[in-house]
Amino acid sequence: MESSLHQLVEIFRNINGFNRVFLLFRQKYRSYGRITKSTKVILEAPTPDELRVLNGFLGSTYGKEEVVSIAAGKMEKEIRNSKYRELFDGYDLNDFLEMYYGGELTSKSEDKHRYNEEKMKFFQTLLSENQMESSFYQFISFIKTYKNAPSIHIMYKKSPELLNQLLELINKLFDYLPLSSNIYLPLLAYELTDNFYALNPKSDGGKMLLLALQVLNHLTSESELISKPNEEQIKEILRGYNIIYCPEANRKTHRLWISVTLNEEENSYQLIPLKKIGEGSFAEVYRVFDPVLKSELACKVLFERSNMFENNEADGNDPYLRFKREIKFLKDKVSHPNIIEISKIQLVNEPVFFTMPLADASLDEWLGLNSCISEEVRISIFKDILNGVDYLHDRKISHRDLAPHNILLFKESDGSILVKVADFGLAKDKHSLSKSTGLFVNGYGRAGYTAPEQLNSLKSADHLSDIYSLGAMLYYLLSGKSPEERYRRMVTHQLIIMKAMEEDRTKRYQTTKELIDDINLIDRKSMRKENSPFYSLETYKFKDFSADVNYVLQCISSVQIEDSDRVIEKFIVPFKSIPINVFMECAKYDALMIPFVHMTEENISNVTNTNEVDWDQVSLLIDCIYYESQNIALQINVTRILMNIALKFNNLTAQSLLVGILVSMNSFTLISQQVAFIIETNYSEYRDLLKCLLQEIEHPHEIQEVLNDY
Repeated sequence: MESSLHQLVEIFRNINGFNRVFLLFRQKYRSYGRITKSTKVILEAPTPDELRVLNGFLGSTYGKEEVVSIAAGKMEKEIRNSKYRELFDGYDLNDFLEMYYGGELTSKSEDKHRYNEEKMKFFQTLLSENQMESSFYQFISFIKTYKNAPSIHIMYKKSPELLNQLLELINKLFDYLPLSSNIYLPLLAYELTDNFYALNPKSDGGKMLLLALQVLNHLTSESELISKPNEEQIKEILRGYNIIYCPEANRKTHRLWISVTLNEEENSYQLIPLKKIGEGSFAEVYRVFDPVLKSELACKVLFERSNMFENNEADGNDPYLRFKREIKFLKDKVSHPNIIEISKIQLVNEPVFFTMPLADASLDEWLGLNSCISEEVRISIFKDILNGVDYLHDRKISHRDLAPHNILLFKESDGSILVKVADFGLAKDKHSLSKSTGLFVNGYGRAGYTAPEQLNSLKSADHLSDIYSLGAMLYYLLSGKSPEERYRRMVTHQLIIMKAMEEDRTKRYQTTKELIDDINLIDRKSMRKENSPFYSLETYKFKDFSADVNYVLQCISSVQIEDSDRVIEKFIVPFKSIPINVFMECAKYDALMIPFVHMTEENISNVTNTNEVDWDQVSLLIDCIYYESQNIALQINVTRILMNIALKFNNLTAQSLLVGILVSMNSFTLISQQVAFIIETNYSEYRDLLKCLLQEIEHPHEIQEVLNDY
């Protein structure tokens, strides 16, 4: 019987014009589960072949109808009335369609029911193979009926085998949980599957992972499940299980390829981006895993050309030239333990990048984590930086971007710290073409660390600019503060710092070797605050002028602002014990005097019992600074201190010295105008006393006007 129906089906398959009719009946079956004699289909816009066949078969007369209605009963009747009636005997249109479409004919509802039954059997098999208390068992129990996990159910429908593989992967992951330490998502994926990208959040495995971890959270804390988590939500979900995911690094997936020569054959392999660890004006740095070396590296990646032109319009193609120059310096021109080295390079195709050793931290990160580290270690770090820069200067190379974030620290196996200077994007040597640096409109400065001449124009920067930056970093290392604070807070080695950071280039150290010599000449123990604090001047025996000057300078470097109950003992008494001739020599060091005068003013303002102070001696010492210094800002501050002692404390010596300073000023100069402003804003109540002191003595016109205006 089936063979006869099969013959009939083959006959109709070879007759053009019936295919679409039978397809319409099949669609009816899919919707309703059965075709009855009254079931009708609508054939829209029939073709000439379809009209010809239907007219002949159905015995009807169809013209150019746009719509033809055909009933199932009519089709069955005409088949039974045709010469094929014996082949159709005992069958109906349902049987015919099942044979026509090569198998069991099912409706959508029947398919759904069967699919659900098979799916439940699939999940039940997984459940039967696992212990009830296991995390995987709980996960499967939850998702087998979870309505908001369509990806799981659709995946089963499309490929049960693939779903089974993914669930096996999740089961393996659950065996790892809880993770004892942080691990990057690609490395976890590799441990589980030998594929770094098997758990990429956009992949089936990644989506399954995120759902699984969310289900665990939901089962333990009833947290809400997010069907399509964004990047931040993905990071948060994974972070809860010590899995580190970096969206920026993930976007570099499949882009970092390295060409290498192995056994005289050119090969290429992919670096695995793990985390973005830094970004500059034209490049970003990623932590990557090298699958050949089996180690983690840092990879500096140049921005894409489109981004470079958008962000550096004034410099044109300059970032690419800077990047190439940095590679040239590090690959061909330098080799030193305190200079970063590079290994793999990609310059031909985008993205352009190179790799280098992965540091434990940059200098600023390290100091932030080790604020209590000893001064000895800080100086040791600075000496390593200094050695690296000295090596560069010996080869006529200027770095021009020395700042804490460009100093990398590596912890050695013995616990020691290895320091390396990095980021040579602004470096130049004597062979650098002027066109490579002359186009730089900006100074590319780092606040507090960049020499004044470089802030104006990078092409003006050279080895002396590096020395300025070295002084700034020494201050940062010793204080933990920005070098911009150097005038308000002193540290040991203050003299070295201030000389290195002189705005006048001719007054700086002229070579790194001069700076090294000064660092090495200083006995570190004698420079520590506990061995030569400012208050030790009270008991110091002054006997050798040169040695006395050096000792006082050391003590001045340790001065600090004291509390009101200690300021006389710790500051005033030791200060007035300094011989005038010794302090006059010390006062010539403007760089040291600027912060010292600031702290002197603060300390004097903290004195509560002014009657206990020998203001005569203090005033004479302060007066020395005015006449030995050529710094106008310093002279103005000294004048303000003397004015305070002379007027508020009514000290006769200070009054005499103040008059001497005021009458020595010329009218309409910066210093006279500033002093007049100070009088006007802070000392109006002492008008009569000031006028009396200056009576019949020639003094600047602007000061006269201020006093007469009161």
